Amino acid sequence: MNKRKTIYRGFNKRRKNNKIKVLLIMASVCLISGYGYTKIKDSNVIENLSQKISFLKLNNFLEEKVDFKSYDELGLKDDKKEKDVQVQKEVKEKPAQKETKEKSEDVKVAVVDSWNIYTIQVASVKNDKDMNKVETKLIENKIPFSAVEMDEAKKVQTYAFFDKEVTKTHMEQIKNIFPDAFVSEMKVPVLSLEYTSKYSYIENISKDLKTLIKNFDEESKFWATNKEDIDLKAYNNILTNRKQIISNIEKEANKIDYSNMNVFKDNLMKYTKDVNDKIEVSSKAANEKNYNISESLYLSSMQGYFSFINSMKNA
Repeated sequence: MNKRKTIYRGFNKRRKNNKIKVLLIMASVCLISGYGYTKIKDSNVIENLSQKISFLKLNNFLEEKVDFKSYDELGLKDDKKEKDVQVQKEVKEKPAQKETKEKSEDVKVAVVDSWNIYTIQVASVKNDKDMNKVETKLIENKIPFSAVEMDEAKKVQTYAFFDKEVTKTHMEQIKNIFPDAFVSEMKVPVLSLEYTSKYSYIENISKDLKTLIKNFDEESKFWATNKEDIDLKAYNNILTNRKQIISNIEKEANKIDYSNMNVFKDNLMKYTKDVNDKIEVSSKAANEKNYNISESLYLSSMQGYFSFINSMKNA
């Protein structure tokens, strides 16, 4: 019994010794760690290690071949640089914007207003056979006439004036031959052309076309007042002025060198040539007292202008 107690006493003693050893070891470790940390802190080990890590990261970054110059110029590193880049961009853009604005402001529009003439329509035909019958009657009665294509038919018209009331004065004469005749209004559309200062001749063309219309109006008044005693001098003066107007138009039209206006140029030149040819025949007919032919060509010249303007609308 006593022996057993002695054994347990020794066991308990060893357990106490073990605790003391553990405490001593832990204390020693703490002292060594504290001393080591102090030495390491005083040395360049941490600094060198930090630099080494940074160097490794930088090398990895360089291996990705990033353009540092572009990266910096984008202003991603510096808000001030970002603002400077934006200011420079705006300065560069302003001249371009100004130039665009100047080009926009330079665009002008040449306008030839619409105008109307009043005629007496005697027939609307779609074949040559009917057309020949109508023409024969008109020629036999020495009535001026001309036909214009409208609505897929030829509209045969006589006596053209800018004044509707003057046109009506010929209705009784025409109805005796063509009972279904009626006063017709031919509306000539407006002509509008855009151009820049480089193509200023377009403005000159529009002015000459306006003058041509006034010349047509002058002849309209001439035929309204000269019914029996024809003033050939006054009439030839009208035709001479027209010839000069046509010459001016052709001179300006020949300057057109813009591909987008080729159709306009071709149609205009075709029309002016036609009018110029009619001037010669009209003068000759009037001098031979064939006034109905002169009036017919006058009407035809105005119908030709109408067709010319409509051809531009459909181009």
